[in-house]
Amino acid sequence: MRFRRAFTLIELIMVIAIISILAGSGAWLMSNTVKNSVFIPNQLNMDKLANDALNIIIEGDSQAHGLRFSRAISSTPLPTATDLTFINQDIVSIRYRINSNQLKRTIAATPEAVIPGYAANSLLENITLNGNGTDYGAGTLFTYYNASNIQMALPLTVATAANVRRIQINLIAKSGSGLYNDWQGSSEQATSIAVDRFQ
Repeated sequence: MRFRRAFTLIELIMVIAIISILAGSGAWLMSNTVKNSVFIPNQLNMDKLANDALNIIIEGDSQAHGLRFSRAISSTPLPTATDLTFINQDIVSIRYRINSNQLKRTIAATPEAVIPGYAANSLLENITLNGNGTDYGAGTLFTYYNASNIQMALPLTVATAANVRRIQINLIAKSGSGLYNDWQGSSEQATSIAVDRFQ
């Protein structure tokens, strides 16, 4: 008489429990890997978009010089938390403003254009660029300081606009909600620029 050896009920339950643990942790690892493969490129795109926008505001591009080359802050229209016009060294009026969740620029009398240029692509319609500061309320893009490095109160007047000596820029670029759990990206960047008065 031969005895056949088989799994006992306890051994079977243990094997099922071990497989369940391995499968559960594997599924969690796989879902995070897939989420990161979508989130990381979105995050890098938002970092690039915010960096390019700040660089155009500060340095300018092939179309016009930026704030680093400002000659004077214009009082037409008066600067606000989301709208700034200045005259650059080429004596050209440049206006930056946030409108419809996009950063827009007007050079002299040319039509307003979205910057950076690729942000106007219809494939990026879920992308928003906004002010991220809170100095003058939520959504502040530009914060103004005088020669004593004291924050200036809004609204600026023609006289106080001429006294702006430093501008802090707070920008947020966001795809969709910008949340990791929604597989989106968000980049908050800030910089500050001295405003020289060239004669």
